[in-house]
Amino acid sequence: MAQDVFPATMMTWIDARLQEGEAGRGDLNQHIMSVYAWPLRVYFLGSRDRWLGDPDEVVQGFLADRLGKSGFFDEWRKSGMRLRRWMINAFCFYLKELRRKRQRNDSVEALGAESASPAGNPEQEFDRAYVVSLIRRALEQTQKVCEDEGLADHWHIFLLHYYQEQPYAGFAVDFGVDPPRAAVMARTAQRKFRSVLRDLVARDGSADDLDGEIRSLLEGIAP
Repeated sequence: MAQDVFPATMMTWIDARLQEGEAGRGDLNQHIMSVYAWPLRVYFLGSRDRWLGDPDEVVQGFLADRLGKSGFFDEWRKSGMRLRRWMINAFCFYLKELRRKRQRNDSVEALGAESASPAGNPEQEFDRAYVVSLIRRALEQTQKVCEDEGLADHWHIFLLHYYQEQPYAGFAVDFGVDPPRAAVMARTAQRKFRSVLRDLVARDGSADDLDGEIRSLLEGIAP
């Protein structure tokens, strides 16, 4: 079932990390925390469970608990869910556990707090935060790839043009090149960014049409 649901790119990366033992599992957990900690925090703040405690402490408690379970990723693959849906479902179960614990300890306070209405649509806000977090992660990784390959100028030109929306003519001379050459350098970095982003999206268990999935994700955060 898992082979039918998950793309080979994602399966290869996940399996490779798990087969590396503790070091690989550490890399995998670090990826999960870097991408999901902030979106889960956003979800928590928009939910009716925000009374349960400090957002950072609740999210870190969840990640430490679930990522510490040896079968966490095996259960995910058996579920057939995309990773982001699996994470939010697991987080909801964790919050339910916290509610039950709090109600046992202080039933009057807990019942009163639990009646509070959600501030908005926490799942929608989670999805938006997830996309932003994913793009940030992709930018960080692309910068490292470019720097490791001696393409630091390519990276900075890409950032200036595509994210700060500056015309090549306004800064190309600062890098010792003309605008056409700057455009070529920016496209090189752009291809690397797209490759990194596609790999990160694949790890979520998305469909084989990763470019279509990326377009769908970006449309979801459009104003």
